[in-house]
Amino acid sequence: MRAVLFLNTMSLIFASAFSGFPSTSLSAPLDSIQFGIATAPAQTEDGLDDIWSDWAKQGKISGFEETPDAAARLRFFSNPEPELDAVSASGISVYRLGLDWQRIMPEKDRFDEGAILHYRKLLQKIRGRKLKIMISIMHHSIPKWAQVGGGWLTDRMKIHFLAFAKKLIEEFHDEVEWWATFNEGNIFVSLAYTQGLWPPGETRSPLSFFSLGPFRGDAIHAMDRMIDAHNELHTWAHSKFPGIKIGLAHNMARYRAKKWKDRLTAFALDRILNWHMPERARNHMDFFGFNYYGAEWMKGSQIDIDPEEEYSEAGRAIDPNGLLELLREISQRFKGLPILITENGIADSTDWLRPAYLIEHLKAVEHALQEQIPVRGYFVWTLSDNLEWSDGYCPKFGLWSVERKNGLLRTPRASFGIFQEIVKTRMVSGELRERAWALVHDHQGKPRPFCRADDGVTALPLPRERPVSRKDWRFNPRRS
Repeated sequence: MRAVLFLNTMSLIFASAFSGFPSTSLSAPLDSIQFGIATAPAQTEDGLDDIWSDWAKQGKISGFEETPDAAARLRFFSNPEPELDAVSASGISVYRLGLDWQRIMPEKDRFDEGAILHYRKLLQKIRGRKLKIMISIMHHSIPKWAQVGGGWLTDRMKIHFLAFAKKLIEEFHDEVEWWATFNEGNIFVSLAYTQGLWPPGETRSPLSFFSLGPFRGDAIHAMDRMIDAHNELHTWAHSKFPGIKIGLAHNMARYRAKKWKDRLTAFALDRILNWHMPERARNHMDFFGFNYYGAEWMKGSQIDIDPEEEYSEAGRAIDPNGLLELLREISQRFKGLPILITENGIADSTDWLRPAYLIEHLKAVEHALQEQIPVRGYFVWTLSDNLEWSDGYCPKFGLWSVERKNGLLRTPRASFGIFQEIVKTRMVSGELRERAWALVHDHQGKPRPFCRADDGVTALPLPRERPVSRKDWRFNPRRS
């Protein structure tokens, strides 16, 4: 369905200046949050000679060689205007992006001033559109020279990261409202150094996540180095720029199991992956940012693709109730700390599920606000279909589709218009919610693309078919 519901091509720009986080007084259910869209440089920028380019050359990115113009990604570095035009049209107030570490720091002791100037002009373009900026300092990519040196498996990496991060803050602190030091450091460590699915492709026993007193595995050490760097940067930045806002963009899932013997695995993953890093950063966060895509159903030690559940094309189980559960736990652990949902979205090329997905997760946010949980931001992942790391271009996360066979032609999906309407009205109407679920209901049992094998891990170069689930996965606070 390519017609755009509620599409308003005029830019919807907030006129009032932003100062700190918005208040909690509500005139509409979602008045107290900033809406945003999130991206990453390794997924959108052209002209990169990075670890992901090398990973593709090694045949490790699913379907990359068969994808038209794959290396161009979204040409955001050379031609950001198409993306920024669509961002402006969405009506959001915050744009989250990253500045590529390899491009700015091509060698460990050298910064590329030309790249810094290019990014300065880009940030000024974004601000010129009356958008606020969040910068992700490390978003799943490190320089090739740092990877050769051992990456986050070595103590030297903290020194390299701090040199890069301090340079960014010194150069761009006047342009940026929020800084997220690490995007999903827990996932990067797991997939790069334990499961071997991301560069450099190292594999280790699950015992690398073991932590008991002084006995800690390599994965735990790597995550601890990241948080030590985060904490040190936070202290340094506040000494130089007292009003700065630094936090994380941490991946969190609802780890679940249907059999009692699998619940221990789910419990362990929750403790290690969800909470180990944030707890170590407890006193060094100005906001708690987290990315939420859904549930991970466990079967033994593996993620299970359960035929009864509904999934995104990328294999994340849809679970809006889990968002409220995590918001409650975050607010209890870190009382009073502003919370930003720095990513939430679904890979869904059909756009049958995305409208209801966004709406049901925003209903969870509404409920959290009613409980006085300090949610201050909601960022959709993402604007345009892009390179989904080792999964390649198969999963389609964009509010806009991208035709790679047609010069990266962008077309807004119906869900983009629905998102526009929600941002404009600051609420989800009952009629809109019913219509979005009717779209899901009408397609139940019909095949849709799925980019994950049954093992829950293997990425497929081309999608297979999987029927739309008949499960009612709508948000229901009585089940949370």
